[in-house]
Order: sequence, then structure tokens, then C-alpha cells
Amino acid sequence: MVDHILRLKLALLASAFRGAASAVRALLVLLLAGAVGTALILLAQEVRVERGDHQAALVVVASSIALGIVVAPLSAGLGSALEPRRFAAFPVRRGELALGLMLAGAVGVPGALAVTLGIAVEIAWAGTEQAGLAIVAGVIGAILVIMSSQYLVAVTAQLAVTGAAVRALTAAARLTIALALAAAVTAVLLVQSGDDPDGLVDVAAVLASTPLGFLWAAPAGSDTEIAWRLFGGAVAVAVLVAAWPWVVRRIVEAPQRIRSAPAIRGLGWFDLVPATPSAAIAARSVLYWTRDARYRAVIIALPVAPALMMVALAVAGAPVPLLWLIPVPVFALFLGWFAHNDVAYDHSAMWMHVAAPIRGFSDRWGRVVPPLLIGTPLILLASPLAALWSGVPEVYPAVVGTGIGLLSTGLGVSSVSSALAPYPAARPGAGPWDQPPLLGAAAGWTQSFTLLAILAFMAPSLTLAVMGLLAEDAEMLEMAGWAAGATGFGMLVLGILVGGVVFRRRAPELLGLLMRT
Repeated sequence: MVDHILRLKLALLASAFRGAASAVRALLVLLLAGAVGTALILLAQEVRVERGDHQAALVVVASSIALGIVVAPLSAGLGSALEPRRFAAFPVRRGELALGLMLAGAVGVPGALAVTLGIAVEIAWAGTEQAGLAIVAGVIGAILVIMSSQYLVAVTAQLAVTGAAVRALTAAARLTIALALAAAVTAVLLVQSGDDPDGLVDVAAVLASTPLGFLWAAPAGSDTEIAWRLFGGAVAVAVLVAAWPWVVRRIVEAPQRIRSAPAIRGLGWFDLVPATPSAAIAARSVLYWTRDARYRAVIIALPVAPALMMVALAVAGAPVPLLWLIPVPVFALFLGWFAHNDVAYDHSAMWMHVAAPIRGFSDRWGRVVPPLLIGTPLILLASPLAALWSGVPEVYPAVVGTGIGLLSTGLGVSSVSSALAPYPAARPGAGPWDQPPLLGAAAGWTQSFTLLAILAFMAPSLTLAVMGLLAEDAEMLEMAGWAAGATGFGMLVLGILVGGVVFRRRAPELLGLLMRT
């Protein structure tokens, strides 16, 4: 029976490559996992465990990656997980089922990364007196990570009985993985730059006292700490392995939790907004931004640009703390700029705006609501963290001001450009990687001019912010923040007014363009 379960796990993994979209996602996951595994091995070879900051970084990185591995099976949705409940209808011996599922947990990307993590810890301590202890800690740690992941999948599959709960778990798992990778990268960059080693040591000490990091810190402790940590890890593994057959039997034999789907009533977002043209368009735009794959792909990709810029500048030798000032403005810039071709994404739905007596102002204002709802809270939440991590707390007004200013200015410029010079876009229902037909040089010109216009309008405020940062002048930084916010507000209002006039005059031409593509 065990071999059947392992073959089922392999078949489940192979099914991820069926279909173009699924194959692309699977390849991206494999590339990310391969990059993480390779980075672990290469970084482990550079670790000098006699240095306190290197020991601390090893604990932080290992703990962060371990957390990401534990939640990784949930990131693809419970439908792709091999959990005990799937075998409830089959006459399988519970002991064999438990053993098969336990071994199947080690097959796949999370299992391979857990083993790689254990090997990396062993490599880091190779050639030292604690090398043997590191091998024991790595083996126990890898087994503990795999078993913890198995328990998490089994329990969440039993509790998540609604589609909304499954989607929430998937989103939380993906966010946890992203934060774990960010924490690991931050620890490595701090060691390379030599900034704040005491803070890194303090974080590692906290992790070493938790179940997440006590095994990875075992070789670095005193004799008593080493004994207790290894003993605790062995006991934890023994308890999880011994209790697994009982958990599997309990889940398989217990009645399945079922929650009847509530009757769909009302109009969703349209019930939450006033009965005005702007509000109706805003509600429809929110549906596009939350459900359309073309928009969701952009939302997912937005954090990638600042992350790549930070990594490139860090490799080039830029001061790591100051790099935390990059994400908020860059994220705001591209979020506002993305709306520059928003009209083209409507396709045939554009006829409603042409046939109905809707003012251009209502159309323009309704379309900027979703990016404002997405960007404004993120900017307000991320700006204090960026200012704190940069080591320049007085830069906070400039960060939040430039973030709001770039977002608002981008939406104002996009309100005009999307009505004045739209270009063909992928049709509704198309995948995020599909290319639109008839895409010519006009697209490149519109994208370039729109981005340059946003930067040109914000140039005075950005220049003032940079000057204040270089001079460490708190008053100048505060002035830059207010100037950027005022510029953004003015450009947003002006862009909506001018874009509304252009949209109303060109509405029939816009509909003809969209219908031809």
C-alpha cells in the first residue's frame, strides 16, 4: 500500500504540468525552490561559525526557511495536498496509510528543501568540533519540518470546509513564504554589510529559544544547551511520529465537517456603494482588480520590482539600511502607472459607458478607486517600517508623502492617457501571460511617455526629498513630504477632470478601437 501512495504522490506532482498555465506556475515554483536550495548550499560554504554574526545569521536563515517549508504545501491550495481525508472511502489499513503519507511528505519540493536545509547546516559546521552534533541536528530538524508540515496539512484540510477559508489559507501561506524569504535575505545582507550585528544576534537568541530555531542553534550552545536541544528535538520527532497513526485514523474515521453554502443574495460590491455612476463604476473596477487574472498578475508582480532593485543595489555595494527607502515609492509609482491603459481592459463592456449618459468625470473617478484602496493602506503601513529600518526615522514624512504623491500623480496621468492614447490589451478571460493582438509601437510610446510624465511632475518633490536625506535635514524632509502629497492631490484632480473631458469626446472612437482588437 505504501508504494501505491508514493506513486499517487508522484502522479499528483506530475499533474501540475498539465495545461500551459499550470506548467508555467509549476516551473516558476521549481525555479524558486532551486534558487533557494542552491543559495542555502552556497551560503553555508561561506559561513564562519567562529563569528557571532555568522552564527546568528545561520539561525535566522534556517528558522525562516524552515517556516516557509512548513506552510509551503498550503500555498498551492488544499486541492493539491495528499491529506488523510482523501482515503476515507477506501478500505486501507490505517497503519499502512499513516506510513505511506509520512513517507509521501518527504517527496516533493518541501521535502527536498527540508533535506537541503539540513545538509546546509551540516556544511556550515563542517570541519569544527561540533560537526557531528550539526549532522544530528540537521537530520532531526529536517524530519521535524516534514512532520510539522504533514500535521499542518491534515489539520487545515479538516477545518477549512469553505472555499473562502481555503483561499484565505492559501493567501496566508503565500504571504508567510514571502516574509520568510525576506527575513532570510535581510539576515544575509546584514552580515555582508556588517550593520547592526548585535540586533541580528538578539533576534537569533529569541529564535533559539523557540521550537522554530532551537535545533538550528543547537551546535552553537553550551554542553547543557546542546544536550537539551537535541533531546527536545528527538522527543518532538518521536511524539509526532508516534501520534501520526492516531491522527490519521481520527481524521479518516471522524464525520466530515460540511458547511452548506449560503444562498447568494444581493449584488455584492454594488450593494455596498451609493447608487451613483461613479460608485457603480468603482464597484465594477473593484471586481476587475480582485477577480480578473490580468489585474491579479500585476498585483502579484508589483513587489518584485523594488525587491530586484534592492538586491541589485545591495550587490553593487549600496548601504543596506538606506535601500529600505526604495520599496514604497517604487511600488506606488508602478501601481499608479499601471492604470494608464485601463480602458483597453474593458473590451466589449465599454459599450455601457458609451450608451449610458455617464459623465467623463464619473468614469475617471470610478476607475481610480481600486488602486487607491489598494495602495493607500499599504503605503501608510509600510512607510513607518521603511523609515525605521533605514536608520533615518525623520525620513518618514518624505516616504509617506512621496508614496502618496507618486500614486496619485500616476493615477492622474493615467486618467488622461487611458482615454487619449489606449493600445490593445489582452481580452477578458485571457491568462496573465497572453499577448494582445495588433500590439504595435504605440504601446511602447504610451508606456514610456506616461512613466516619464509621472516622474517629471514629481521631480521637484523627489529632488527636495533627496536633498533633505543627504543633508539629514528633518524640516526639508517634512517639506518634501507635504510637497509630494500636494502635487499628487492636484495632479489626481486635474487628471480626472481633463481625462473625463477627453473620455467623453472620444468614447465612440475608444469603443471602436476596443472592438477591433
